[in-house]
Amino acid sequence: MNDIEFFAKLNPKPLTSLEEDFKAWRKEFQEDEKRNALRRASKLNPEPVGTTYERFPEEE
Repeated sequence: MNDIEFFAKLNPKPLTSLEEDFKAWRKEFQEDEKRNALRRASKLNPEPVGTTYERFPEEE
């Protein structure tokens, strides 16, 4: 028992009940279903893709 080494800091998370876990899962599932339905109906605005332009030293 004296040879124990700790490699990472432990961050305990509070325990949740099965009911709370199910409610969170159901809410996430319903949001995904709504987003997928809008995507299928082509009513979902596409998320903007960040465009960056990079200058190379030989172009200057």
